[in-house]
Formats: sequence, C-alpha cells, structure tokens
Amino acid sequence: MARKILLESRAEPSWFTLAGISCHLKDYRLSFLLNQKLPASFRKMDDFPGNYGLYYYADEESRNSYYLISNRNEEKVLFQELKQTDFVLLVEGPFKKIQLNRLVSSIKAIPNVLTAFEIKTESLKNLSVFLADLELHFMNIKKGKKKTDLIQ
Repeated sequence: MARKILLESRAEPSWFTLAGISCHLKDYRLSFLLNQKLPASFRKMDDFPGNYGLYYYADEESRNSYYLISNRNEEKVLFQELKQTDFVLLVEGPFKKIQLNRLVSSIKAIPNVLTAFEIKTESLKNLSVFLADLELHFMNIKKGKKKTDLIQ
C-alpha cells in the first residue's frame, strides 16, 4: 500500500507589503521611470505564468526585494479584486508604514501615473496561491539559469 506524505508548505514570506499602481504606461516604461525616481534598478524577469510582466529588484542594504507585476494581460486580470489596478508592487522584507508612504508618494509623482496606493492583504482572496506561484516561478528561473550557466 502506498503511503502519502503531506508536507507543510508556508507560501507567505515572513512579511511583505503590497502597493497598487494605476497608469497607462507599458511595464518596461514604468520600470524605467521607477528606476529613475527611486533608488532602484528593476530588471525584467521571465513573465509570470499567464503572460504577466514581471520585474525584480533586490535592495541589499535594506534587505528588501521588490516585485513589479502587471495585473493584466490582453485577456485577464491577475487579481480580480483589483480590476482598476494596472500593476502590483510587492515588497518583501522589513518595510515600515512611513517607508510605504514615501514609496507611494514617489510613485504618484511619476508622470502618467494616475494613482498609487497601499493594498490591504486581507482584501485579496488568492494571495497565498499567488505568493506560492511567485516563489515557484523564481525557483524555476534560478534552475534555468544554472542549466544555461553549465552549458556556456
């Protein structure tokens, strides 16, 4: 008889903050403007499953990781609760309320950004599924890079 082993998986990072951005910019243009406005250097990553644009920036000094994810593609919206939001900015790591307020203010100051705001995590139904998918996506990206590094 086959035995089933259940592994407890914790999809949520220890702490994270979410911000929503509404604008009419393409993802690459918004990431470029964020790099100029913030002390950041977002890099394009492989698209998130479902063809949603994904940009990543790791701030070693503050120990924060930033993920800029398109909330919509040609056909669907990633977070149904945020239909008017074009991008979601996830900040993983220690991030205080005053830092979030400064970040949101800086984003709002970017030309063509209509608004930026904090997203309450409890308002998103499938957040834990999204976080698990994001973690798996980054694991696959790292695994793919290791394979290509061995080939070269």
